[in-house]
Amino acid sequence: MKTILTACGLLGLGLAVAQPALADNTPGTQSAIDSAFAGVTAQHYTVYVLPGGMGFVGPDGQHHDTISPSFFVLKKGVPVTFTVINFDDGGHSMTAPGLMNIMINPGTDEADGSIKPGITTYTFTPEKAGEYKWHCIIKCDGPSHWSMSNSFNGPGQDGYMAGLIKVLP
Repeated sequence: MKTILTACGLLGLGLAVAQPALADNTPGTQSAIDSAFAGVTAQHYTVYVLPGGMGFVGPDGQHHDTISPSFFVLKKGVPVTFTVINFDDGGHSMTAPGLMNIMINPGTDEADGSIKPGITTYTFTPEKAGEYKWHCIIKCDGPSHWSMSNSFNGPGQDGYMAGLIKVLP
């Protein structure tokens, strides 16, 4: 039984992936994908929601609400669990029509002015290979709502409150 674990650190986009080495197959072929995922029974991503003050700086020079990482690779037919840690006191979502709709719990305001992160766990099994655009459907990143504006391929700014999920066959 193998598990692919994926995590993202808060101070950057360093992605750590524990996965088996590819067999002597041509990269990108179905046999290479099958070899890489042979025996994998679960996938897990830890995702962080950062409020504007903590989020990444956009091209406008301002900090914006951010969900990080924002790009994911999944294997069709293999269960995946997203653990979302929300440092914002507002709710968010990761909505990919035809694939998933994660409603993210808000953080809690503490008496000392800090925010206790909200934690959401969501598990599903992708049933269809393809590319899925995800975005937050809850209006956030006020007052400008910049991260909610359309990017090159759909609602939300990619890398902030939107991204892409690739489900491999």
